[in-house]
Amino acid sequence: MKENSIRAELSSDSYCSALGVTIRSPSPILGLCRKLVEVSTYSPQTPMDVYRGTTLCISVPRIGEAAGLTVTSARNGSPVFRGCRE
Repeated sequence: MKENSIRAELSSDSYCSALGVTIRSPSPILGLCRKLVEVSTYSPQTPMDVYRGTTLCISVPRIGEAAGLTVTSARNGSPVFRGCRE
């Protein structure tokens, strides 16, 4: 884990938690980033490492950037990252 990064836990395909915040979402990592930016004193530039058990699943370079994304599916089922429409 990088210094000053947030450690998050992915407990299933729809739950992710860090710093006492748990999110249930079809894209829980992005949802957690949105919530942490909203309620946290962490900078949007803060990185986050997401683990499932002891395995590093994904490293998010900046939670603020990930907070602005959503995931949709292409016709072939591949995930496509897009900007959020709020």
